[in-house]
Amino acid sequence: MEVGISKRQPIIITIGLVSLCCSVLVFVLSSYRIGNPKSEAYFLINHFIVLIWFFANWFGGELKRNPHRRKVVAIFVVLLLLDAYTINNEISVFKSTATWFAIILVMMCVNIMAFCFFEQWPEWVKCLQSAVLGFTLLAPVYLACYLLDMYVISLIGLIAIGISIVTFSPLFLLWFNLRMVQKLIWPVFRYRVIYLFMLALSMAIITTYALLYAVNIKAMEDVFSVGDRPTELPAWVSVAQKLPHNFMTEKILKTGIIYMAPGSWDSFNLWSMPQKEYDGEIKHDPLFITSAFIFGATNIPEEDRLNILSVIYDKRHFAEDRLWTGKDLSTTKVSTMADLWPRYHLAYTENTITVANKSERGWPQNEEAIYTFHLPEGGVVTSLSLWINGKEEKGILTTRQKAQAAYKDIVGVQYRDPSVVHWQEGNRVVVRVFPVPVQDTRKFKIGITSPLLVKQGKLVYQPTWFEGPVHDQAKYEVNLNMDNWPREMTLPSGFHPGKSSTINRKGNYDADWELSIPEEPIDNTAFSFNDQRYTLLPYTPAYEFFAPENYYLDVNSSWKYNDYQQITTQLKDKAVWIFHPQKGMIALTENNKKELFDELQQLRFSLFPFHHIINAASAMVITASESISPQLGDLEDAGFRDSLRTFFTRQPVRLYDIGNALSPYLATLKESRSLIYEKGTTSQLLSQLNKNSFLKPEEDTSQLIMAQAGMRITRSTDSTLAHGPDHLARLFVYNHVMQQLGPRVTAKDLNNDTTLIEAAKQAYIVSPLSSLIVLETQADYDKFDIKDDGNTLKNASLHGHGAVPEPHEWALFIVAVLLLTYVRFEKLLFPKRKNIC
Repeated sequence: MEVGISKRQPIIITIGLVSLCCSVLVFVLSSYRIGNPKSEAYFLINHFIVLIWFFANWFGGELKRNPHRRKVVAIFVVLLLLDAYTINNEISVFKSTATWFAIILVMMCVNIMAFCFFEQWPEWVKCLQSAVLGFTLLAPVYLACYLLDMYVISLIGLIAIGISIVTFSPLFLLWFNLRMVQKLIWPVFRYRVIYLFMLALSMAIITTYALLYAVNIKAMEDVFSVGDRPTELPAWVSVAQKLPHNFMTEKILKTGIIYMAPGSWDSFNLWSMPQKEYDGEIKHDPLFITSAFIFGATNIPEEDRLNILSVIYDKRHFAEDRLWTGKDLSTTKVSTMADLWPRYHLAYTENTITVANKSERGWPQNEEAIYTFHLPEGGVVTSLSLWINGKEEKGILTTRQKAQAAYKDIVGVQYRDPSVVHWQEGNRVVVRVFPVPVQDTRKFKIGITSPLLVKQGKLVYQPTWFEGPVHDQAKYEVNLNMDNWPREMTLPSGFHPGKSSTINRKGNYDADWELSIPEEPIDNTAFSFNDQRYTLLPYTPAYEFFAPENYYLDVNSSWKYNDYQQITTQLKDKAVWIFHPQKGMIALTENNKKELFDELQQLRFSLFPFHHIINAASAMVITASESISPQLGDLEDAGFRDSLRTFFTRQPVRLYDIGNALSPYLATLKESRSLIYEKGTTSQLLSQLNKNSFLKPEEDTSQLIMAQAGMRITRSTDSTLAHGPDHLARLFVYNHVMQQLGPRVTAKDLNNDTTLIEAAKQAYIVSPLSSLIVLETQADYDKFDIKDDGNTLKNASLHGHGAVPEPHEWALFIVAVLLLTYVRFEKLLFPKRKNIC
């Protein structure tokens, strides 16, 4: 009988190895096909393989003590772990496993299989196995502890369906590893030393990680809870300013958003609607969960942590509220077409986007596509289209409030076709498209009017780039039409000249490029509309004598001590102030200036409180910043924002920028004309301070300046026909709206500004007051009182930059045509009679 069994055992082992290979294949397929309506079949197949293998060996007596039992048990425990993770792909317990832990599990499984042949390996392999065993031993310990509260339910489930046996797979793994330690590792001194050293190393790594977690979370909690922060700002702002810049900080902020917290293994509720969809799936990281279990998860509310992530890690797009999920969407094609007028320093760009829903779920799931477009500085959205039933439907401009109400009602209740674009701070707009049907595509188009930037003697065209559904494999087509062919133009990589003064490119999507051409002097032109004439003129900065009474230094991590030292030395006999978030406004002296700099230079950004300035008309603020900070909209419900709004209604403030980039906070104040903004180097500032010569403000209600493009646009009452681009009117009105809103630019009660709303409607621009929306039927427009009436510029279009004639101009035009027709064809229309004598 013993002989018969030993003959059968090699066959059983071979079958087991084949089953293991099949199980690995099924696991890979189930991971790749998550969400497929047939995906549940994969874990049933894998479970069936495990059960057959187990019962075949049980009833065949292979689990009894014999020379090959270790191989049988090794194959079984690895099969069971694969079964557990295959089921996890369908019934989520661990969510997405962290990459490093997946590697540990693979190492452990390979090592377990290698123990089947431990006696046959050379000495160095045995030492390696001892090291791997020690290093990976805590992995099954963690899994066994994590699933502890599921064991009772799983025991009951064994009687019912048997699938719950996978809950105990970590216990089987741990038992097998400990048996290998007892039987093979511990009796040999060198194996035992290697094993204990690697076990100690893994424990040291866990301890170090946990302590780093503890230090970071304590620092964050202390800043969040201290009572000496400014009461006019939310607590999360202070946290964001002082956060250490390391990987642990970001992970703690993402607790419960990306990284699972202890006890959060509950599967997703199928009936809930997503409010936000962050930049990645939820991760199961054992190191992070262990640390959070020992030292506790963060007490900072999720909404505050989302605000911090938006500010510090530029994640505003992922904090957008959602009505429907968009996780299965991908961008498949991006087409960019643009008209460029170098002689006017103007461009109009249309981006046509195709988005696909690649969901393979068993039930229909329409999804919502959300895109955040980053516009060139000074750009404004002037058109929107959505393809409905294969036909392009143009957007209608209405108030932001009406557009929001219509979109939410139709998407949230009626599930029909709308698209909408809303203005956002920081040269951004958000486009929403619904629905994107399963296994289908939607197409929309957004048009942007923007000035060409002037940089070091060059005119620079910057493409609009976006965040949204994954676009790594999207096809990209670019067609730039030049009004006239520039001299000495260097094309970006991948671009080539086309026909009729065009520049083309085809390939995969990549908006990381810009087109530079030699600067051309502005050719004066004008555009007439609704008895208003918009005239384009060149802009050259003018300077005036200005001697500030008070100087204010806005210090943060962007400042260099050498610059600070030079400026304070130049102003040593002046009234110089510096703002400290905890101590308030402090007069700068020789005794405190070094200490203040050292403290404030630790802040990642600053929010200078302009409302604390004494006599704003005679003050100057000197700043340096990077492109991170809260936006004004983030502070809308804070006392700080109310005080700022009240202050700027009385007087703009001079601000001199010596930094590399303007923070979002200051950029919005600049765009809304709350600041008299001037930029230069530290050397230029020192020279101007010595001469008391600073920029002369020249803007008013009839003249607006776009300094970055070297242009100004004036408005006058004049009905004379003019043939310049209609984009002159659109740019003027957008900047006029921002100027008139001023410090109220992010307020929630802007619908009372009927004059500005009407101006935005006539120019067809997306602004803080107005949005473009496309609805499916006229009944939808009627329901929300959205009308496309009145004499407006309508949606902008390519090659559509001529003047729009007024009604009386149309009459004059018709009369002129009739007169010319009469003169040209008089003899044909009215032949003269011959005189017969």
